[in-house]
Amino acid sequence: MKPEEIPSWEPFLKRIALFAGLSAEDLGKISAQLQPLSLPKGATLFREGDDPDAMYLIVSGQCRRLRTLAGRETVVAFLGRGDVAGETGLLTGIPRTSTVRLDATSELLKLPRKGFEEILRDHPTILLGLSRTLAQRLIAQSSGPTRPGSDARLIVLDCALPEADRAAFAWALGEALTLQTRRRVLILDLASEPGAIARAAGLNPAPVGEPELRAANLRDPAALSALAQEHPSGSRILSVSPAALGGRLFGSLYLFLNSLRGGHDFALVCLSGGARGDVERAALAEADRVLMAGCDERRPQFRQMEAEVPALVPEPARVLRLWLGELEPEDAPLLVGAERVMIAWELGRPPGARAAASAARLARRLGGIRVGLALGSGAALGHATIGVLKVFKREGIPIDVIAGTSMGAVIAGCCAAGYEPEEIEAMALRIDSAWVYENLFWDMTIPRSGFFAGQTLLRFLRSYFGSREFSDLDIPFACVAADIETGEEVVLKSGRVAEAVRASAGLPIIFAPLAHNGRYLVDGGLVDPVPTRVLAGLGADILIAVNLTTPAGDRPRHDGVRRARPEAPSSLLSWRDAALPGILKAPNLFEVFFQMIYTMEYEVSQSRQEIADVVLHPDLKGFSWTELSRAAEIIAAGERAAEEALPRIKALIPALRPGA
Repeated sequence: MKPEEIPSWEPFLKRIALFAGLSAEDLGKISAQLQPLSLPKGATLFREGDDPDAMYLIVSGQCRRLRTLAGRETVVAFLGRGDVAGETGLLTGIPRTSTVRLDATSELLKLPRKGFEEILRDHPTILLGLSRTLAQRLIAQSSGPTRPGSDARLIVLDCALPEADRAAFAWALGEALTLQTRRRVLILDLASEPGAIARAAGLNPAPVGEPELRAANLRDPAALSALAQEHPSGSRILSVSPAALGGRLFGSLYLFLNSLRGGHDFALVCLSGGARGDVERAALAEADRVLMAGCDERRPQFRQMEAEVPALVPEPARVLRLWLGELEPEDAPLLVGAERVMIAWELGRPPGARAAASAARLARRLGGIRVGLALGSGAALGHATIGVLKVFKREGIPIDVIAGTSMGAVIAGCCAAGYEPEEIEAMALRIDSAWVYENLFWDMTIPRSGFFAGQTLLRFLRSYFGSREFSDLDIPFACVAADIETGEEVVLKSGRVAEAVRASAGLPIIFAPLAHNGRYLVDGGLVDPVPTRVLAGLGADILIAVNLTTPAGDRPRHDGVRRARPEAPSSLLSWRDAALPGILKAPNLFEVFFQMIYTMEYEVSQSRQEIADVVLHPDLKGFSWTELSRAAEIIAAGERAAEEALPRIKALIPALRPGA
């Protein structure tokens, strides 16, 4: 580093734990050993196994530390401004134990091994700061990998929307990101005539031009916050035209983008669509996440965006398609095979409740706090999950992803299709023993593989789901079935919803297996009675499970009467049972079969529920799996279980935490 540059780096070095407490003179000596370095996004700083020839101080940008575990590269930490990389190798002399790769074009200061050794010789107290850094790293690694989505700090929203809707949607998403994550969010309005987003937020626009940006110290993360307008929600809005960042300032563009990252937990950069100049292209290339928003009215522009934007993004998997409004048949080919999110939005109108809910759901996805709910199997006991949904609605607990098995699949599917808990409850209360007799009796078949063909059940499900496919649902949904021939778990998340739910709820022996894509599928409770792992596979970050299984000793007989102890009969009914011959008191064939099924489900659920953040276990000891007529009581038991778990659930959701 040149002598004239050293004073400008001293404030930065003082904030690094390794150099805390050193005098200005000592910092000057250290600065003389440092070499400024700039590397592009995607570059590798060093690889696992390399010789430790230097350590690096991150001035701006973002990196990730990766380690090879079980043959796969796994992220063990994210590094940003002020963090240090490579110091362990210099201290121990052993080859690199991890790989560090850049997630953004970054500025670094390189300290070669020779310079590091000279500094330690003159300042042995630096070893104390180094030991603290290493201890913090070990603690962070022991807490497990960072959850998906938490590294998406620079988000670019490219829009093929009318200008008014672009501004309204950008503001709705930015505000939702602030309210849902309770983190620092800056919205950058990067339009040729910026200010529309500020107006959508109810503020008087205050565009920032080239002079203000040139005067700002972009290496200071607080510089851009000071130029932005603050909304009462906590969101900040910065209005800048691409022209202000071009020309003489273009050389500082990457520093500007890194300042957005460094000074905020999330930076939402909103482009106006249309022609993309150097500034817009650089923003897309540097983004951690790219959102492409389209609508039916701007179909040609979205087609052009589909052709241009993915080529500008180094990792196409980071691109997410958003479609505002209904998806018309002629629009469907635009999104075939793409990861997409449907936003309930009416063009030209202020966003309503459904639009706000869609924006909040997307914000939780971007913030890595998607709430997933797994509803377990249990036949009539599954009505308890309706009580859980009622409490969730009343308390404002969001459901972003849902999965179910057997009866849990029926309830979860209805929830994903947009039915309110009260509507699902009304449906459940209509189904009693008389309904089952009137509807299922005519479905009986020659019992080759099941007493009932299952066609009546399928027609019933189609009356609620129609011909909807999984891609048409409001909430991502999956259900679990079992391949009766191989014993494999089959996760169903594409195709017709009614057929998938019928397969998941097809209790063996009672219903014939459903032929589906070359498999014969039966009730998923045999293999995964509480599908929590399925939630994780769907992208949920917060996992809540409802387990309806109970030990064999806690389950009543199928006539709803507990077996009385012969030595202490408690009623005339129990005296009668005590007087019967032993062979008549023994469980019948169906009791044996179902006790076997539910005992197995209980054992499977016990081995799999540890992945859940919260497990709800309603008290269903007094109920039988056949007691459809007691739906109201079972629903109430689910409500009680959900109410008891509310403090634990709300503690996991930033927007609902006490004091939020």
